[in-house]
Amino acid sequence: MKAPAEAKNQSLVRGLKILEAYTAAKQSWGIRELGRELDINAATTYRLVSTLAGRGYLEQNRETQKYHLGPKVVQLAANYSTQNSLIEISFRLFAKYEKAFPYNFYIGVMNSNEVIYVAVYESRGPLKITTEPGQSVSLYSSALGKLLLSNESDAFIKALLAEKPIERITPLTVTNEKELMRQIREIRKLGYAVNRGEIYEEIASVATPIRGPDGAVIAGLSLSFPIHYLDTKKLDLEEIISLGQTIADEISTMNRRTVIR
Repeated sequence: MKAPAEAKNQSLVRGLKILEAYTAAKQSWGIRELGRELDINAATTYRLVSTLAGRGYLEQNRETQKYHLGPKVVQLAANYSTQNSLIEISFRLFAKYEKAFPYNFYIGVMNSNEVIYVAVYESRGPLKITTEPGQSVSLYSSALGKLLLSNESDAFIKALLAEKPIERITPLTVTNEKELMRQIREIRKLGYAVNRGEIYEEIASVATPIRGPDGAVIAGLSLSFPIHYLDTKKLDLEEIISLGQTIADEISTMNRRTVIR
């Protein structure tokens, strides 16, 4: 649920937007370019950046005068990983199943209008997509995103689409809202989602739900693999779906026991 506009602290929101502007693709910002990117005047941007730097969330490169993320962010990320049993449990199970599935494993959670990866276990096989925990992926075009969206109401999804329309990422990306909603309804019936080349043309993935102690979906598990393996029969889609459901159920059970303790 979104907070009413009047309840928002604008300075805090702007400070958070500054931190969120730092991505794998853009790791440093100058004051003026950051202000232009976020539509914040230079004086306000400088004040906010200086405050964040003073608290250790940003650091300034003395040579370029640009700012990058500081050690406080690393500390927060480490604290999050430590307190989130889901991450540690997931890595243990990924290692257990890597011989059965030597490709990529992901755990993702829904955050605003995107999916954030909280755990990534990279392929030991031929699939090489470098992804780091903390990176985001489309809600509309990924198996994880569609799976997580399927647990939201139609009204919520339509409001989200009005706020952030679907972006075409590859020629295979589904951009028609009616088709997306049809897929969402199918995922609700099946209990899993399949993506075929909508994020990367050569990659397919299967996503299954991870549930909390009350049975509610708290995250999604994604298994990604080369899409042509389906055509060449090197991989069987039904077997991958079954494996994904097995791993997700094990993660859910182990996480539930940890939370209850």
